Amino acid sequence: MSDETPAHETSGSTRTADASDMQTAKDWFKSVFKLQHAFIAEAQADRRQAAEDRRQALEDCRADWQILISAHQASAARIGRLEELLLAMNIKNEVEARPVQSTPGKINLQKFRTSDGPTYRGPFQETESFLRWIHGVQIFFETKDVTNAADKIKILGNLIAETNLQSFYANKAADFLTKSWEEFKTRLFDFALPTNW
Repeated sequence: MSDETPAHETSGSTRTADASDMQTAKDWFKSVFKLQHAFIAEAQADRRQAAEDRRQALEDCRADWQILISAHQASAARIGRLEELLLAMNIKNEVEARPVQSTPGKINLQKFRTSDGPTYRGPFQETESFLRWIHGVQIFFETKDVTNAADKIKILGNLIAETNLQSFYANKAADFLTKSWEEFKTRLFDFALPTNW
C-alpha cells in the first residue's frame, strides 16, 4: 500500500500541478493574445494615420499646384501687359522719331547716299567731260527726287573730286545756298568751262 499511496499522491499532485500549469498557460496565452491585439490595433492606427497623412499631402500638393498655376497665370498676364506697353512705347517713339519736313522737297542729308551719284574727276575746263558729268548730276537729282536748290548745292560738293572745282565749291557754295540752283549752275559753268566754249 505504501506503493499505491505515493502513486496516488503523485497523480494528485500532478493534477494540481497540471491545473496550475494550465492556469499559467491560459494566462500566458491571454497575455500573448492581448499583446497581439494591441500590436494589431496599433498597426491599424498607424495605417489609418499614414493614409490620412498621404491624403493631407495630396491635398497640400493640389493646393500648391493651384497656387503655382495662379502665379504662372498672373505672371503671364503681367508679361502680356509689359509687352503691350513696350510695343506702345516703341510705336510712340517711332512716331516721334519721324522727321518733320518743314520745307517741301527737302531731304535728310545725313541719310542721303551720294555714293550712287556721278563723280567729276576732271580734267579741269574740259567741256565734254564736264557737260557729261553735269548731265549725269541732273539725272541723279531727278531719280533721287532732290528738288530743293540748297540740297542740290550741298549734295554737289560730295560729287566733285577735281581740285580746282573743289576749291571753287569751298569758296562760293555757301553764298548760293539761299539762291536758285540755276544761278549756282550758271556760276559753276562760268568757272569750270573755258570761255567761249
